[in-house]
Amino acid sequence: RLECIICFCSYDLSSRLPRRLYCGHTFGQACLKRLDAVANEQRWIPCPQCRQNTPTPRGGVAMLDLDLATFLIVKADKEHPRGAGRAQPDSATKGSGKEKAVTQQPAGLCQEPVPPVLFPRRGCCRPCLCC
Repeated sequence: RLECIICFCSYDLSSRLPRRLYCGHTFGQACLKRLDAVANEQRWIPCPQCRQNTPTPRGGVAMLDLDLATFLIVKADKEHPRGAGRAQPDSATKGSGKEKAVTQQPAGLCQEPVPPVLFPRRGCCRPCLCC
């Protein structure tokens, strides 16, 4: 999951860094800052999913561990956006006899409508296919 389940915003490399609580759940850094609370003279971050408390590090929420797997995916997406950075095929291989990609269903396959599955109606006197 590449978005914070608190604010439903995508993680980024600045204010919405994916930070992991001790319970293993991950949230955006900005949202975790808002959850920081004081209880029994200790600063805690209650997990919104499982309610387990994570002690707030001395440097604040920014000192919590990064969810490294999520961070690396966010970083890779930022460095190589999905739609913009796709490589175009070479002109040498463009017309070299390779098959065209299938973009629609071939004619003649599955053209007949599939009959609906009939189940007996509630209160039917006998199992049949007529109702």
